[in-house]
Amino acid sequence: MTALIIIIKIIMKVLINTHVLKNALQDIVGVVSKDLSMPILSHVLFEKNNKHINITGTNLEMQITAKADFLESDDFDPITVSGRKLYEIVRSLDDQNIQISTTKNRLILKTNNSSFKLSTLPSNNFPTFDELKPIESFTINQAHLLDLLNKTSFSMASNPDVRFILCGLLLEISPNNLTAVATDAHRLAISTKHIEKKQINDISCIVPRKAVLELIRILQGDKEAKVSVGSNQIRVDFRGLNFISKLMDGKFPAGYKGVIPTTATIEVSLEKQNIRSALQRVSILANEKFKGVRIEASNETIILSSENPEQEEAKETIEHQSETTEQNRVVAGFNAGYLIEAINACSGEEIVIGLNGPKEAPEQSTAKKTKTEGTLIFSPSDGNTKYVVMPYNI
Repeated sequence: MTALIIIIKIIMKVLINTHVLKNALQDIVGVVSKDLSMPILSHVLFEKNNKHINITGTNLEMQITAKADFLESDDFDPITVSGRKLYEIVRSLDDQNIQISTTKNRLILKTNNSSFKLSTLPSNNFPTFDELKPIESFTINQAHLLDLLNKTSFSMASNPDVRFILCGLLLEISPNNLTAVATDAHRLAISTKHIEKKQINDISCIVPRKAVLELIRILQGDKEAKVSVGSNQIRVDFRGLNFISKLMDGKFPAGYKGVIPTTATIEVSLEKQNIRSALQRVSILANEKFKGVRIEASNETIILSSENPEQEEAKETIEHQSETTEQNRVVAGFNAGYLIEAINACSGEEIVIGLNGPKEAPEQSTAKKTKTEGTLIFSPSDGNTKYVVMPYNI
């Protein structure tokens, strides 16, 4: 009787710390797709590179590669495995060493007390981005880049049906400066950071909303990040990560700078906490859909008020000392949420609000009202960041 001998060849054997592996997977799991029509996009790619493993995830719009230092490793061919399943397993384990090996179509995880088998897919089916050919590149402190994104990203549009190109963040690169601009047509945020590069061409690009939010999630620390911009991609390299995103194809509104007011009918300096808390209280009784509040401002007071279809009302008065010498009055309606987000993004404890609107002198109360312009909000401690919130009819 002839014995049937089956030889199972192990093509991967890696010893790695669970904490190290968890951190790498945590950085890339945000771009791992849940698209069931392309199962390979739910997988991450494992590749050996010198003293670490490169782990890559993609959703075809973004790609992140993280490095994970191993303790021991044989050479192995690239493999793919479910990113989310692997991440959930690894993060559930205590800080310990884990052995990773493969047999045909299976990845095996072993600790002292646990073992798991996961399905794999052929690595040659895994889509990766082409090598980016940079038009320009520069370095910026990670904390500064994160601050720039946090100060502007909330003004991006979230509904592509409104205007697709507004669902992204405009980056303008010029000698020594990086400027971010976002608008959803109801508000605008603009902020500039210094970069150490004098010899650079003026270029701009539009980064998709999802890519901006993903960068915000994974940026951390205060070491340098290298930013490279190509014709249709942007790449950011930092703390061992390689982040690549496609750029949006289109033109950002060219006249956005014209929206930023250069003068104000009434300009007031307020304590950030006071105006924010007042807006939050008054907006409780505002229309739930529009969160509209009425602002009536004079040189001495700002009156906030709201009402809703149930005929409920709220009103609060804030006394202030206006910088404006003329006796002016502004009455306008605003989305309270837009005002609060702009105020929250301002640094420091004090903010300046430049209100624009129709002027109503007592003897001219019947005069024709002029169109209300945007209201400017900024912090006196940060002259490089400005917010504009557009009013609506009340």
